[in-house]
Amino acid sequence: MQRLSPNNAFSVLMTSGFVTVPGILLREYKRLGLSENEMMLLLQLIQFRQEGVAFPTALELSGRMTLSTEMITSMVQQLMNRGFLDIETSGAPGYGEESLSIQPLYEKLEDLLQANVKVNHQSSLDLLEKKDSKNLFSLFEQEFGRPLSPIEYERIACWIDEDMHREELIREALREAVLAGKFNFRYIDRILFEWGKNNIRSLQDLTVHREQFRNRIPTRGQNSRSTAAAKQAPTPETGNKYDMFYKVYGGQE
Repeated sequence: MQRLSPNNAFSVLMTSGFVTVPGILLREYKRLGLSENEMMLLLQLIQFRQEGVAFPTALELSGRMTLSTEMITSMVQQLMNRGFLDIETSGAPGYGEESLSIQPLYEKLEDLLQANVKVNHQSSLDLLEKKDSKNLFSLFEQEFGRPLSPIEYERIACWIDEDMHREELIREALREAVLAGKFNFRYIDRILFEWGKNNIRSLQDLTVHREQFRNRIPTRGQNSRSTAAAKQAPTPETGNKYDMFYKVYGGQE
């Protein structure tokens, strides 16, 4: 087999096509009740559809996955029963072509997004129209000690309207940044990103996450029970090498 040159390999990579998937689907599939295998199956169906194959067989799907045809057949049936997939027919009755539709998946995703909007959510326009001292944009200007730039206004609007962060969490992220002496949007954006990755959607979720993190770190009282144990197990102040691990993954149980 002839080995491709780096340039040819890159050309093949860039011309082999890309799967167009809504980012919100990748972030929220867990909340839709989908497993990793089910999500991968749906991604493969999306890819086949973009390739012009409207109804791939279980054998074709199995060729791209680590699942057997029997498992795929069963999974497709379960997804149809749960309302994530449907069979649609185009053309005259009895003569049309059938296709495996993923439209129900997008409808469920739309319902989830609408539910998020209805539950304690305001648009950035709503907040801009408020003139009281609790306005989120005014709060940033107050804490930063200067007017916000147009780009910074847009960044806050994206947190609210695109990333779907609640105002209460944005305020809390700002508070953490101020306490840490980090007056920049990149630091706040990283806080919100980590919280989103840990499925933190409200202040209540954040409180539970922080409590779980505290419970994983030995307290001073626990360390003082044994001098030898204290020497072998450094406290968080001495730079425990697992601190970052717990910080990032501590709430994913």
